[in-house]
Formats: sequence, C-alpha cells, structure tokens
Amino acid sequence: MKNKLNKICGSAIKLLFGLTVGMTLFTSCEEEYQYANEEPAWLGGSIYEYLNDHGKDKFSTYVRLIDDLGYKEVLNLTGSKTLFVATDSAFTEFYKNNPWGVTSYEQLTQAQKKQIFYYSMINNAYLLERLSNYYDGNFHEGSAMRRMTALSALDSIPFVKETLPSGVYWDHYKEKGMYLMKDNTDLPLVFFSPQFIERNAVTSEDFSFVSGGNTRGAKDFYVFNKKVVQGDIVCKNGYIHVLEEVLLPPVNMAEYIATNPKTTIFSKLLDRFSAPYYDNGNTKLYHELHPEFTDSIFYKGYLANIGGLSSTPDGKQAPYKLPFNPGRNTLSNGTIYADIASMFVPTDEVMNNYFNNDPTGSLLKIRYGDWDHVPDDVALSFLRRHMRNSLVESLPSRFSKMVDEQNYRLPVVKEDIIKEENYTAVNGEVYLTNRVYTPVDFISVYGPVLLNESTKIMNWVISRTVLEGGVEFAFYKLYLNSLVVNYGLLAPTDKFFSGGDGVTPAYYIDPVAYGQTGTQGALKFWFNEQTQAVNATVYSYSKTTHTVGDSVNIITNVDFLKDRLWKLLDSHIVVGDISGDGYYVTKANDIIKVSGDYVQGGNDMLVDHKIHVDKRFFQKDAGGNGTTYLLNAPIGTSLNSAYSVLADTLKEEFSDFFDLLNEVPSEFSKEIPQIFVTQGVDKRVRFFNAYNYTIYVPSNEAVQRAIAEGIIKPWSQINAISDAQLRKAETRKLVSLLRYHFQDKAIFVGQSLNGEYQSSTLKTDNDPTHWGTQKNKYYKLGINSEGNSFTITTEVNKTARVLLRPGYYNIVSKDYVFAKLPTEYKNVDGSGATTVTSLFADSRISTSSSAVIHLIDNVLTFK
Repeated sequence: MKNKLNKICGSAIKLLFGLTVGMTLFTSCEEEYQYANEEPAWLGGSIYEYLNDHGKDKFSTYVRLIDDLGYKEVLNLTGSKTLFVATDSAFTEFYKNNPWGVTSYEQLTQAQKKQIFYYSMINNAYLLERLSNYYDGNFHEGSAMRRMTALSALDSIPFVKETLPSGVYWDHYKEKGMYLMKDNTDLPLVFFSPQFIERNAVTSEDFSFVSGGNTRGAKDFYVFNKKVVQGDIVCKNGYIHVLEEVLLPPVNMAEYIATNPKTTIFSKLLDRFSAPYYDNGNTKLYHELHPEFTDSIFYKGYLANIGGLSSTPDGKQAPYKLPFNPGRNTLSNGTIYADIASMFVPTDEVMNNYFNNDPTGSLLKIRYGDWDHVPDDVALSFLRRHMRNSLVESLPSRFSKMVDEQNYRLPVVKEDIIKEENYTAVNGEVYLTNRVYTPVDFISVYGPVLLNESTKIMNWVISRTVLEGGVEFAFYKLYLNSLVVNYGLLAPTDKFFSGGDGVTPAYYIDPVAYGQTGTQGALKFWFNEQTQAVNATVYSYSKTTHTVGDSVNIITNVDFLKDRLWKLLDSHIVVGDISGDGYYVTKANDIIKVSGDYVQGGNDMLVDHKIHVDKRFFQKDAGGNGTTYLLNAPIGTSLNSAYSVLADTLKEEFSDFFDLLNEVPSEFSKEIPQIFVTQGVDKRVRFFNAYNYTIYVPSNEAVQRAIAEGIIKPWSQINAISDAQLRKAETRKLVSLLRYHFQDKAIFVGQSLNGEYQSSTLKTDNDPTHWGTQKNKYYKLGINSEGNSFTITTEVNKTARVLLRPGYYNIVSKDYVFAKLPTEYKNVDGSGATTVTSLFADSRISTSSSAVIHLIDNVLTFK
C-alpha cells in the first residue's frame, strides 16, 4: 500500500495538487487517505497515454512526432510538461497550406518535426489559468505573456550563403557561406490569456489588431493567433491544451523583416548594426551531439542597448547601437515573461516615396543619393524612431499616447497600419505601415547639422552624452530637438576648423590659455576620420601680437573637448526666433549682432570682423522648431572681461569710474564685498551670475561733477575717516551707488524699447521711489531707447544719456569662471608649472556672463 501511495504522491498528486488552485485536496499523504489504493477517477494517464488512447481519431499525427523523436518514454513516465497539441484534422488543414510546402507527414524533415514538437512543449506543468503568473523574487499574477519552450536554438542550424547581409563583417563569408543561427537563445512562445488581457486593459480591437483579425470571448486563450479549443486536460505528468491549428515557431522580428519582400530597405538598415559572432559554446555542444560536424557555428548578433552587444566581432567598441536587439529571441527589458517589443516598419514602397517626395526625405536623397549610402548615425536616428520596447504600450488603444525611444511624440494612427501584414514574432510585434515617421532629429534645428557632410564637428559636439543620475543621455540633442521651443542654431562648418579658406588653418582662442601670463594658446579642432571623434591641435599664441606659433600638443581628452566645444555651442544657440537685423543673446549669454547675411560676436565687433551665413534651413516649415544657419566661421565671443575693458588705458573716459570700482577697500569685505574678484581671464565682476548685463559708466566729467556736488564721496575721503562705523557706512553707501550702474539684461544702442530693469543694488528701506520699488527688492532703472537715443531714468526721476562717442558704447565684454585660476594650470606647451601643476587639458570652464558697456553723461542715483 505504501508503494502505491508513494507512487501517487511522488508524481501525479505532488504535481497536480501543487499547481491546481481552487480544488479541495488533502494536505498530506497518510495511509487512510481515500486514494491510497486507487488513483482519482478524474486523473488521466500520462500525457503519452492520453494522446495515444485518442490517437486513432484525434492525435495520431502528434503521437507519431513523439515516437519519431524518441520522446515516448519521457511523456509516458516522467517529467512535468505542458503541451499545446494539434489534432489530426488540424494537421490535415496544415498540409493544404503551410510555409514549408509539405503536403504530408512523410515530407516533414527531422528538423521540421523537432520544430513542431519541441515548440509546442513547456518544461513545466501549467494550467491555462496559471500560465500568466510568474515569480522573479516577487509574485506577479496575470502579467506573463511568454514562456520558454523546449525548442533549442541548436535544433535547426541552417547553412547560409546567398542571403547573408552586406557589411564589413559579413562580406568575408559571402562566397564560402557559414552555419548561422539567427539567434543563439532558445525560442519562447507568446500567448494571450484572459488574465493578461484584463490586467493590461487590452481591448477587443487591440487583440484583433495583433492576432490577424481574430475575435475572442472573455475566457478564450490564444497562443499567438491560434485559439485553445480544449484546455486543462489533466494527466499524471502535466497538462494538455488543444489548439485549433498546428503551431509553428514564428521567427524573431529581425528575421521576419529580413524575409518579408516588402521590407527589404528597412531590413538593410537594421543589418547595418548586425554582425556574425562565433558561438564557442554551441559549437562545442553541437560537436558532441554530432561528431561528424567539424565546422564552426555563428549567430547573428545586433549592436543594441537592450539584449544586444556593445562591441564588434573584432573587439571594437560600437559607436552606434540600436535601442534593443530585434534579433534576440528572448529579448526582454527586465523579465522575459511580462512584455515583448514592437516595431513600426514602413514598406519599401513607402520608404522610396519618402526618399523621393517628402521634403525631409528629399534632403536625404540630395545628400546621400540612396538609402544604402545614408551613414550609420543617420540610419540609427531613423530606426530608433520606429522601435519601441513594449507591445503593451504600443497597442492601438495606446497609439495616441505613444512616444518614441527619445520620448518624442510618435504620431501613429490606426489607418497607418497595414493590418493584414501584422506579425507577432517570438520577441515582438511587427506593424507594417504605409507611413514613415520622420525622426525629430531630421526636422529640428539639429537636422541640418546631422545631415550635412560639412558639419561633422558640430554633429559630434551635439551628440556627445552626459552622465546624470546614473543615466547617460545626449543633452544637447534632446535640447535642440525640443519642439516646444524655437531656436536659431548658428553652426560653423568644418571648413572653418580645417581652414577658413580651405588652406589657412583657423583657430579658436582658448579662454583659459588666453588668461595665462606665460604662453597663451590657440586650438584647431579637427575631425579624426579613423576614430570618428574630434581632436584638437594646440598652438602657441600671443595675445599682445595676436600671432599663432607652432603646434605644441594634440588633445584627445574627450572631457576637455566636450567642455570647450559645448561652451562654443552655447554661444551659437539663440533661444527664440532670429527675426531680423539686431542684437540677440545666446544660450551662453553672449551677445551677437545680426546684419543681413552676417553675424558678429563681441570680439568680432571689436575688430570689425563679419561671419557669413552660407545657408539657411527653415526647419519650422517641415514641422520643426526654428532655423539653422551654416556659418563660414564660429562667432568670435569677447575675450575681454568687464574689468579689462574698464581698465583699458586707451579708454580714458572710463578711468575715474573704474578707479572707484577697483578701489573698494577690503576692510569690510565680509559684509561689503569688493566689486571685482580674481577669477577668469583676469578679474570678473563678483555679483555677475551666468546672465547678461548692462554696465553704465559715467564719464570722468560726470564723476568729478558728482564729487563736487557731494553725491560721491571719493575713497580718499572715506578711508581718512577715523570712526570705523562711520567709515563702514560711507563704504556701503558708495558701493551701493556704484552697483546701481550695473543692470540685469544687456541693452544696446539701436534697440527700440521702453521699460523698467533691475539694477544690482538692493533697497533696504521703505522710502518711496520714482519706480515704486519695495523694500528688499532691487532698485530699478527706466530705459527708453529709440534709434540712437538712449535715456536712463533713475529712482529719483533724474536722467542720464548714453554718449555716442566712437568706441565708448555697445562694447561687449565677457566674464569667465574657470574651475581653477589660469595660473594653476601649466601653459599649453607644458611650461610654467607652479605649486599646482594641472595639465592644460585638465582645465575646465565653469560658466560665464556677458555685459554690454556704455559711457553715460551723468552719475545714476537712487537717493
């Protein structure tokens, strides 16, 4: 009796009572247990016994598969299995029409038999109701839509030759061919259970879309698009579920797209990011199983962020990667069970029409000629737009909420989908579309930089990534692709960096090197075709003679190059429209002047140098976010700090006011900071903070008049006061008056405006003022500018005018903040070491502020 009991408990009852929920069963196997001497009446025989008993009229074909593959003993005696089987009548229909072209069982090859049988089997026992549950450290109920089958990747290894992709890693095998697995992971099956559908709010239309138009009842269970017509047949060693049709293993997304004659163009783009990888483990295993096999086995791997590879077969780091691996059978973003990917794939007809007739697609054609010559980075932008790593979030009911891999709106509507071509692969859903979804990369102001052969350096700069919060992303690409903001992107072409006229090298005067007291430096940026990266050659430079000497170094340090070129990029981005001639402030708070086809920065205005706009791209016309201007040189931002402009001995009219600014005593510096602080190229205005400002400088005559009238008490008189408290009070009073001449927002002579602007002096009392400034707010200045007339009205309703003396108005300055003082880095040639000997390539620019400086005819007062 115990032997009988142990047999039952050890196999069927242990299996079935452990898995079947909702049945009232015994919790232990004791001698008085009612089934001690007999098996339950509802418990069938083994899986094989059940199928064989019904074989003559129902499952004879399936039983032949089991027998031919030597699996009878397993399914008769041991194991815990789940089988999705097809009836003889289903096989009869299968022989009438199938992708293999077989018309009888006898025509099936051994490999085909394995695919039918092993793909229908899961190596665990599951009731249909429990198939959608899984455990990964936490229990997830109704969340699964995939399970691994018993079909191994080694069950079918084709020899491939003519159909191999093209590419540097494939061409070697074109003539001799190779044994190639389309992927080296085993094959899962995809199912739609009532629990999964309810949990994920899958609508009837959603299901019909992905299942070839099938309709389902509330309790229906589908494996791919094949309905379970009889489920939960209980056997001693597992469960049988009967399908309405024969189940063949679908291919993965990449393979379906590759073998579909309507999607050859999209497939070729995907294959750019694929390569053959030698599979040592499966080669050895296959040798053991088939000693007669002496060749090597490869698998088709994709360079991808999810489920893919990061390096090419020769060990090189991949410069570009797909968002996920469309060729990996077990592709998952976390767990294999809960979701699959999706791809929206335009047909060849649609792709060609886009290339020839769409405004943006036509740019690609003009630039590259055909799809085959579109470079990898551009192809990647296109592919990423059409790939999503979740089917659950890519069903028709979610189309209106979809965003692409870069989080931009993906405007898919149901009418875009060619429903009869939908395909549920083992790793995702492929939607064939009658529309191309143009990447935001193409239509934004970044587009002309990405798609232009002459902007490789700026493209490299924009596409560099930052690491923030553990996430790596291309900040500037995301920034310039924002369609909720308009930009004017002024992009210097590679022509400048390689030499403005194609012969003479052109240089970027480095601010840190410019601030050196020893050897200053100039940089020439250039695109290294071998490494596909930007490098910089460093030359000696003299800021007194403005001459460039010999090259002294080459910098490949990516962090240095990003630091400098991102700062340069910031000075070439205008937030908003460039609506015509005038002055504009860039993202870097640099001030530029636009006049027709020419642009000037602060330094350009100083030396009367004009940068030409070679071409304009009106991206807004294509649904983008502004205008891109290709320049023949970068904008020359000011290299002069506000301090150096005011201290310039050639600017005699600035001297008296500069002395007042520069001679703020340090005695009370904790409470009353000095105006200037040592930082940047030489000194910077202490209270400037990554913004743009206007500095109004009273002429020497105006300063002397204010001293004579007692409005200003000079430092000589203040410093002579013996009472420290009185001296502090007078110091505070004069510093407040001096700071009243510094205004937030850069304003130029020539602008038309009338408004109030904030000064840098804080109001500390409740006294009424002309502009009604409240306590603890900054005093204001009223500005009225029209043509060459520029008037400032103060808080005491007195006025001053900008003096239009040549060289004394519209002067642009720039104050830098460096990570360290320039003297704390070695010179560009490695000389000039101090106690701190950081290399020049380690130098970083933290931030900057710009100011426009005007000479005025009166001192500004707020009391």
